[in-house]
Amino acid sequence: MMRNSLSLSLTLLLCLCSMACQAEKPKVDLQEGLWEITTVMKMPGMPMQMPPVKTTQCITQNDLVPQTQQPDQPDQHCDITNMTVNGNTVSYDMVCAAQGNTMKAHSSITYEKNRMQGKMTATMEPSNMTMSYTLSGKRIGDCRQ
Repeated sequence: MMRNSLSLSLTLLLCLCSMACQAEKPKVDLQEGLWEITTVMKMPGMPMQMPPVKTTQCITQNDLVPQTQQPDQPDQHCDITNMTVNGNTVSYDMVCAAQGNTMKAHSSITYEKNRMQGKMTATMEPSNMTMSYTLSGKRIGDCRQ
């Protein structure tokens, strides 16, 4: 009797583990492809606004986070953590390091088919300077393979 209970418990556990492993990641409502993303940065105390920066990137269900690599900082390295998907909104934390500085940020982006809107707040260390970013994007075509 005890042996049957143990066997049944192990079988049930294996089934539950199998179902959990097969569960799909949540998907957002977006058209995968090449996207143009415009980023506007605002910094308190800055006398004039920085010009918007446009980048292009292939966005897929497996790569939902817009790239932050700046062309003038090839040594920049960013790590994404705490990424969650809630409906069509992707939220995450990011830490980037370059040239002895570290930027810590939290971002939230909402996709809607072939458009996206997002916000990011960041703090630059060691200067403790804060910045806010507004992101907007649109799908412009297919990804190049």
